[in-house]
Amino acid sequence: MRSSVVRYTNRLSDPPPAGTCVLLSIPDGAIADAADEIAGLGEPGPGCTALHLSGSQPASVLASLADRGYATGSLHPLQTVADPDQGAERLRDAFFAFEGDDRAREAASNLVTAAAGQMLEVHASDKARYHAACVFASNYVVTCAGVATQLLAETANIGEEEAARALRPLWHGAIANLDALGPARALTGPVARGDLGTVTAHLATLDGRTRDLYAELALQALELSVKAGLDEGVAERIEKEIRRLRTGGGERR
Repeated sequence: MRSSVVRYTNRLSDPPPAGTCVLLSIPDGAIADAADEIAGLGEPGPGCTALHLSGSQPASVLASLADRGYATGSLHPLQTVADPDQGAERLRDAFFAFEGDDRAREAASNLVTAAAGQMLEVHASDKARYHAACVFASNYVVTCAGVATQLLAETANIGEEEAARALRPLWHGAIANLDALGPARALTGPVARGDLGTVTAHLATLDGRTRDLYAELALQALELSVKAGLDEGVAERIEKEIRRLRTGGGERR
């Protein structure tokens, strides 16, 4: 950024001065309205940039600011920020996905450099698919941890807080293996071993959405397992049984 002044505000009252980079860190549904409101303040000083931080919305949602002369883009951090007090520190060394015009790229690159991060570039047409990848890596990992916590609490007759403590070494170990080995080699468990009997027993004891979720994840785990060396014939037998037992049937998605 050309300016060394950083200012946090819920609302701009005047057009920003030359060289300002405006960051819109707001819910996706509010970005277009906020852009229109800022554009309504008048033309900014020369060399101003506006970046929103949404992973799914394209830079074109800032069209009203582009019409006013702003360089526009999106800059999405590949990091989860559940606690605002720790958020800034978690952004250090993170990857950031940029999409936007050439002028905005410079401002985005400066911000990423200041955070000691690395920048990826994603086409606007790929934003939804890109963001789905982030959701799988973050939100759905947490969701699976929630399902595991509930199942353990029910079967061990303990509270969910104690169940989470019991599972914590397991999910920390899984993350450590992912860091060290990558997804295919880090995968353990009955699917990775080709243990059809255990997979069948799991599906028999689960029901409803939990059973469907297990079946879908098992089918995805099979693909990773084959990459890691699981015999394709074994994988085919497991896949056939999963499809037979799963709730609702249907094709692999």
